[in-house]
Amino acid sequence: MKTLEILITPSYESTRDSMDFSEDDDYDGDAVLFQQGYDMDVMVVEPGDDFEIEEDCKGQVNCEETQYKFIKIKEEWEEEWDEEDYIAGEPISLRPGNYRFLEDGITIQEIA
Repeated sequence: MKTLEILITPSYESTRDSMDFSEDDDYDGDAVLFQQGYDMDVMVVEPGDDFEIEEDCKGQVNCEETQYKFIKIKEEWEEEWDEEDYIAGEPISLRPGNYRFLEDGITIQEIA
């Protein structure tokens, strides 16, 4: 089975804070964006494994080669999910939280 590669990007705020800038400081926003890109990392997950996206980060799964499926925890106010909600090749965005990459090698499930 093929592994899942997730691009992990730190939040703008956490990158700015790691550079010792405060929200009220006069700073170069482009420098923060550059550092944010530099701090990106790739997480590799095997089928059947659980993984976590940390609080100050977000994850993105490239679906150009393999069309992964994402099962998220449904909030009370959300409408019912439909298979047609996915657009082929569109990346899947993962918010901070816990996930499981199922044994089928294509399904990512958000877990509580």
